[in-house]
Parts: sequence; structure tokens; C-alpha cells
Amino acid sequence: MKNKILLYLELPPPMHGMTYINQIIYDNLKLKDEYVFYNTNFTSTTEDVSKISLSKVLKNILIMLGAWRAFFKSKPIKVYSLLSASKFGIIRDFMINLPAIVFNKELVLHLHGFTYYKIYQSSKLYKLLFDLISKNSKIIVLCEKQKNETKLVMNKQSYVINNCLYQDSKMKVRKKNEILQVCYISNISKDKGTLELVKAIQKNSKNIKLLIAGDFLSDKGEFLELIEGSQNISYVGFADESVKRDILESSDIFCLPSKLEEGSPISIIEAMSYGLPILATDKGCIKEMIRDVGYLLPENYMSNDINDGLEYLDKSYDKLSTNAFMKYEQNYVKDKFINQLESILKETDYGSDKVYV
Repeated sequence: MKNKILLYLELPPPMHGMTYINQIIYDNLKLKDEYVFYNTNFTSTTEDVSKISLSKVLKNILIMLGAWRAFFKSKPIKVYSLLSASKFGIIRDFMINLPAIVFNKELVLHLHGFTYYKIYQSSKLYKLLFDLISKNSKIIVLCEKQKNETKLVMNKQSYVINNCLYQDSKMKVRKKNEILQVCYISNISKDKGTLELVKAIQKNSKNIKLLIAGDFLSDKGEFLELIEGSQNISYVGFADESVKRDILESSDIFCLPSKLEEGSPISIIEAMSYGLPILATDKGCIKEMIRDVGYLLPENYMSNDINDGLEYLDKSYDKLSTNAFMKYEQNYVKDKFINQLESILKETDYGSDKVYV
């Protein structure tokens, strides 16, 4: 029997950054004989992720047993797995990967974001289980900053693979609108910076429009009251792929002024694929992502900082838009992501100094 590689993936629903990338992995590798897949997702909505219940515990036990069955049936030489950044989650992940640990199979661990490092430092249980799981592993991270953080906090080497998009944009050239069109496509809350963005646009004396799309994390009433009566601010609700495409095609600038911890936001990659200059905060990988294609807000920004950023992007528009197209093509295309992932999955010797960019 051909040597197999077992991939534990959390597939949508719900659709968020990690499940989006997992779907890309599954769809691009599922027809290849050397790969075997098992879906470890235990939630159907984003609201379920943080909830604890007896039914959820039982479902996770069934998923664990199914993962073990997939392991013993496929007899893999290597296992690809995700890790959680919570105490309950790392216990679950440890149990799912227990056969691979016991039988000394190499693990490839994909860390999606920066929330791992605080809990690794604050929880002895988390640190113990993480170290046991990662003892014989290769670790994949999202950017150079995360690679450095993994080395500094966990004393572990890692590979960098940039996130990607399921489907490329067809746009190659942009022409700025006469009235500057700014868009925000993400979940809505104070912590995501949505309300501060609205206040900035309301204070902006120039001819500018803001279009907002997304579901509410919180602060729905305050948001709707804030935009009520604003002629140049529109809220269109949740944006499916078709609506999102129309928004990105018709907009000039993409904003993600998040105050939350971020990883490598798919929304920013999507915006770059349409040639949009980016205004965002220095969270997670964002500083690396928007270098030469956008404006980085200061940590404790105010609405006037947002307007300063919009003015800079407006004045430097053509250059930044061209850079956005180029950066996407060089770093974030799907074929490159899949090729890099496969090279790690099939590699026998771990080159700790390798960075896939």
C-alpha cells in the first residue's frame, strides 16, 4: 500500500479564516491517492465555538474515536493537524493526535494566528500538552512575525506559508472613482474598529463614501443608531461571495481597523487581489501583509488617524494599487500555497531555516 499522509481538517461550516483555508487544502488534494482526510470540526456556527455543553463534549469524543479509526485504518507515515488556542481545545487535540504521538509519527502542525502564545505562557497544562504534541513535528505559521514569536516564546522552529484565496480576482488594473469609495467587509463590533471607522467618515470633510458589509459580533444597536441618517454610509448586511465581489470591484480602499488579535486576514488578501490599497492596524501578520500597499494605523488610533490614512492612500493611490496587485500575485496565489504545503508534507528532513514565501 502506498504511504499515506493523514490530514485532520476542520471544514466549514462555519466559514472563517481557518476553515476557508482547510477547504482549499481539501479540494486541491482530495483526488491524490497519498492523502487521507478526516473532518474534526465540531461546530456549525461561529457562536458555538466558545460554548461548552454535554452534547459538545460527547460530539468531541465521537470525533476523537473517528480520528483514531482513520489513523489505524490508513496507517499514515505523517499526520497534518490543527491546534487550538484554548485549554479545552488542546486537550481535545492531544487526544485526537495521541496515536500519532504514541507510534512516533511525524506531525505537521498549522498554527492559525497569534492567540497561542499568551496561553502557552500562562497555562502550565497548555504548555505541557502543546510541547508533547509538537515534540516530533514541523510547525507551519502564517508570516515572519509569527515565526519569530514561535521561536521566542516556544523555542521552536517553523515554516512560513502565506494564506491564499480559493479563486483569483479577474481584475488587473484599477481606476479610482471620482468620489472615493471606502469599504469594510468583516464582522462588526467596536473591537473590530467598525464604529471608529464610521465616526471618522462622518468627520471627514472630503467627498467620500463608506460601504460596510458583515455580521454583528456585538454593538448592533449602537452601530445602527450611529449610521442612521448618514447619506454617505451604507450597510448592506452579510456579503456572500457575489456581493463581496461587487463591493471589491466598485471600491477604492479597503479598511480593517481591528483592535482584536488577528492572524493573516483573508479579507486583506481578497482586497489586494482586486488592487485595493489597505488601511489597517498592526495586528498579527498585517504589518508584513500591507507593507508598500497600504497605511498602518497606530496602536491606540483615533478617528483623525483613520482620516490621515485615507488621505495618504488617496494621494498615493496608483502606486499602492499596482503594488497590491503585484504583492498578491507574488505571495498569495493558491497554486503557490498548495505547492509549499505539499513540499512540507512530503519532506523527510526538517530544514529549520526554510521560509516559504
